[in-house]
Amino acid sequence: MKINITISEPQYTYGFARIILGYESSVKTEVSLNVDYRNLYKFTRCTSGVSFDLFVIGCLVYGIDILLPRQTKELDGWSREFEVTFPVENLNLFQSIKDSLEDTLNFLTGDLWNISFEERKLHTLYKKGKHQKVFKTEFKEKHKCVNLFSGGMDSLIGAIDQLESSSERVCLVSHTDSMFKGAKKDQDAILQVIQKNYKHFHHIQTRVDMDKHDVYGSEYQKETTLRSRSFLFISMAVLVADSISQEMPVFIPENGTISLNFPLTPSRRSSCSTRTTHPHFLSLMQSLLFSLGLKHKIVNKYQLCTKGEMIEKCKNRNLLLSTYALSCSCGKRGTRKDIRDDAHATHCGVCMPCIYRRAALHKIYVEEHVGTDIFNSRKRDIMQIPDMPALISYLQNDLTKEEIEMGLIENGPLPLDKLGEFSDVVMRTRKELKLWIDDCAPENIKKYFR
Repeated sequence: MKINITISEPQYTYGFARIILGYESSVKTEVSLNVDYRNLYKFTRCTSGVSFDLFVIGCLVYGIDILLPRQTKELDGWSREFEVTFPVENLNLFQSIKDSLEDTLNFLTGDLWNISFEERKLHTLYKKGKHQKVFKTEFKEKHKCVNLFSGGMDSLIGAIDQLESSSERVCLVSHTDSMFKGAKKDQDAILQVIQKNYKHFHHIQTRVDMDKHDVYGSEYQKETTLRSRSFLFISMAVLVADSISQEMPVFIPENGTISLNFPLTPSRRSSCSTRTTHPHFLSLMQSLLFSLGLKHKIVNKYQLCTKGEMIEKCKNRNLLLSTYALSCSCGKRGTRKDIRDDAHATHCGVCMPCIYRRAALHKIYVEEHVGTDIFNSRKRDIMQIPDMPALISYLQNDLTKEEIEMGLIENGPLPLDKLGEFSDVVMRTRKELKLWIDDCAPENIKKYFR
């Protein structure tokens, strides 16, 4: 599908350029991409350069991902094909990384990206105000690391650990989307508590999203898997890091269980498996940054930890206990209401992120209210709940270390020297799940997992 990108000059002070993403199929679809750049500009003062171009590409990729729903534009029941020309400031540099960018996005989203570049005609994408406040350079340079902060429990633990381990300032970077309002609510609620305990951090929250209606006022079908969000998220963090120093690291707090996302069944392998922080994606992203001359290292300190281990090792357990309920790990937030016993619960209780969260919290003897408790579902038998037959089959099979290693390789390239460590994470995750089931499930549910 050929994607058209139209960029017009900013119309309002403190406003970003108007960007329209469109394509033509049986009907013409054109939708505005919204970028609220005020907070980023206030900190970075950046309106040009390589990291700025990468951020703009991240916004465009995120918008394109939402614009084309998989079920109508798919090649194989999942993948889509995009043909897009990105406008950039440094044309020669970006043309040299075309293949690297395509490989990165292909792996991350499970689609086929055919990318080209053109020199951006509009040089000013953000309209500054005469008296817009910006952070002084000496204040900005006090920050010694940049942390992604999504509002999930892993990002909460990552922030707590970073703030506990050093008195140096930390910059927390967040993305929000008005179509998925829960993330902003989570971020705001958590930080209200965090700031009572720590003062040495700064939070930058940036909204990037698509309009709810097309430019003609009509509704359009949206893709909600948001596989490209981590590319935007990292690009945003790199822009912040690059404004502080050339080698400022970017920390991504994500447990190894979710990062590796070992498939429960063969049908969940390859592109159908979420890869937002998969080691191969982070490696591709790192190579892309280096090829662009950006020296920022992407670091996931929790790559070899299960979610339960992250919780157990949190450097301020009391603060975690008082804030974890404000975070959200659910992969199906706001959906699956037809099977929920409590349609208003934040966590659906039946997606794998919810299951991993419940098993992890059990390690510190915490039980959380969810939409559907798979141990006591009132609407459906456990075998009729989505994902549960796959989970039951997965835990019934006593997988060997070699079988797990093979499954990991089939799910995505991994460095062979670390394959054993990655498989150990999967094995310890399986133990967490089984311990939770043994301790908490009634006998009529346990029998399914034996």
